[in-house]
Amino acid sequence: MKVVNTLEFTENSFSPQEMYVDGRYLVVIGHTQKYREIPAPIPLAESSAKVAAPAIMPPLCRFDTVKAVVYDIRDKANINQVRELELGGRYVSSRKVGASFYLLANKNIYYYPLREMEGQELKPFFYDSATSSELGAIDYSSIKCFPGFIEPNYLVVAGINLDRPEEAADVQAFLGSGENIYASPENLYVAVTGYRYNTAGNGTNLVPRPVNEKVTRIYKFALNDGRLKYLACGEVPGTILNQFSMDEHEEYFRIATTSGDIWRTDEYTSKNHVYVLDQALNMAGRLEDIAPGEKIYSARFMGDRGYLVTFKTADPFFVIDLKDPRHPEILGALKIPGYSDYLHPYDENHVIGFGKDTIEVGQKDRAGNETGSMAFYTGMKMALFDVTDVSNPVEMSREIIGDRGTDSELLHNHKALLFSRDKHLLAFPVKVMELNDGSVVPKRRFPAYGEFTFQGAYIYSVDLDHGFGFKGGITHLSEADRLKAGNYWYESDKNVKRILYINDTLYTISGKYIKANNLNTLEEIKTLAIN
Repeated sequence: MKVVNTLEFTENSFSPQEMYVDGRYLVVIGHTQKYREIPAPIPLAESSAKVAAPAIMPPLCRFDTVKAVVYDIRDKANINQVRELELGGRYVSSRKVGASFYLLANKNIYYYPLREMEGQELKPFFYDSATSSELGAIDYSSIKCFPGFIEPNYLVVAGINLDRPEEAADVQAFLGSGENIYASPENLYVAVTGYRYNTAGNGTNLVPRPVNEKVTRIYKFALNDGRLKYLACGEVPGTILNQFSMDEHEEYFRIATTSGDIWRTDEYTSKNHVYVLDQALNMAGRLEDIAPGEKIYSARFMGDRGYLVTFKTADPFFVIDLKDPRHPEILGALKIPGYSDYLHPYDENHVIGFGKDTIEVGQKDRAGNETGSMAFYTGMKMALFDVTDVSNPVEMSREIIGDRGTDSELLHNHKALLFSRDKHLLAFPVKVMELNDGSVVPKRRFPAYGEFTFQGAYIYSVDLDHGFGFKGGITHLSEADRLKAGNYWYESDKNVKRILYINDTLYTISGKYIKANNLNTLEEIKTLAIN
């Protein structure tokens, strides 16, 4: 391994967050901050002898943008920047489908005094290097809104074709916002949380309905060669967890939500639902009131099935039949300790769950009376679920890693997982905390935190005959680093972030090193310093 080129970002405020790489293009996505002066106070009306109070001037107004920088990387020694696309606002997400690239941002509508006096406008803005060298604005007449669902934000969506760098970007703005997105090859869905209101009295006064009437609005766009076309808007009760709570399958859109509050014990307690919408995002089927008093910790849709994990003190793993979109139903459920934050398909009849193990601890008041129990998380947990018999799902293999305090980026970012069914390979970054005395629940009645023992990549073999098999760990920390850590470890540029393989070589990547190891023996081949 050797470094053949280094790309420098000319804009100091540009902070990279994500990237796409294929055989021709590198697309780096990040956020920037720009500043402009606010004019000094102006005198009041001429009839008044008073003027605005003096102040230190000119103050600076900061605004955020999200930028995508496109490079041609066919010649690795001579990489060329071919395009920039910048949207005013905060980064929501992006998708790349072949040569088509789509970028989404939320732009808050800020107000400050004298904006109108100085001629400042509230238009959403963007920059496209293919058409201009300056920021452009979307005219008010081109901004769309959704009746009955208006927020002081813009959702700005843009699409380009990477193979046609001279073609103008398709940029659109909607009065509203976006939180999570799901994309199929043909359609893009944007989900945003809102509140449902009803009318009372003479029908002109808006009065909130009682207790937590949150809804999720879904905006649907057609994707076509770097162009976006708005198609439909739909609404379902409750809120979603993340992008895996949504799915498109055979012209139907499926979504899993949670409504209510988990801490309540009345009719407004939390409940979980699965809804199926047609192509126009009209309600086609529903399955409601799943696991009252719990909330969704993970969801996954796979073909004609859906899988939900809900949790409060135990982990019900639900198998849902979606073969008939208009009549979804629960096929089976499995209740086990712990919970899964992320579900990953192994094959059509097996699912891998990644989350935390838990222990249920009885609670007492000051008088020593039992007041119920609470579940506390302990170590990280992996589980392989067999759903061949949909009415009787089975946890066929499980692995517990470390004790309380053990954590992995995989639990909140699926991109941290390396999985290959063909190679029987599973790997992810992890920080391991372990108890030295073997205790789990001390006298203070909740699990003790472990002491730091490892940060790096854990590598497993996995198959249906043997389940999980631990092959070993690869760390970028030296022995001196480990000794200095004591009982605690922090974010470091030596922390392994990603794992990948090329042929029979496994690569682990941190901010400091790229390390190559033999995929079968894990024997180190070479370490390359990159920082």
